Amino acid sequence: MPNTTPIPELIALEIVDRLSEITVANGYNFDASEVVRPTRRGENWLYKHLGIGVVQGESTRLQELDLPGNPPAIAWQIQFRVQCIVRDDKDSTDAHATNENEMAAAVVLAITDDGATWYRMNNNAIDTQFGSPTPFVTDDGELNGVSVPVAVAYRVSETNPFEAR
Repeated sequence: MPNTTPIPELIALEIVDRLSEITVANGYNFDASEVVRPTRRGENWLYKHLGIGVVQGESTRLQELDLPGNPPAIAWQIQFRVQCIVRDDKDSTDAHATNENEMAAAVVLAITDDGATWYRMNNNAIDTQFGSPTPFVTDDGELNGVSVPVAVAYRVSETNPFEAR
């Protein structure tokens, strides 16, 4: 049976699946309290302490990575922002960056902890790269966290965007 799920969706689901492995039982220093792909209004994302939101961004053509054929393979790069949420205790004497650093490192480890071909995203991608983690604090000071950019390059058949190449 042919694949009926678009390749970007399969990549997003793979990222969520890998991030869901962030638990103490799996050797991490904390349990991720939630791993979600927020809806348009965000009602499913509760911004829990140690929660993770996977936000899909834009896709960009990578013509230099296209492959000839009949049909040719068209290359794209899709951006994801992995938003890690921290609600530090206001009386804590720990640096607020401690939790942010821990979460950013856990995100990278969880995504790459799939063997030598981790970057292939379950054979749906040709490359995966991380951008620079960026800390953030909300205007009301209630939340802080870190955003970890993940860029995934993939190819699909020119005539079938459901077929990874």
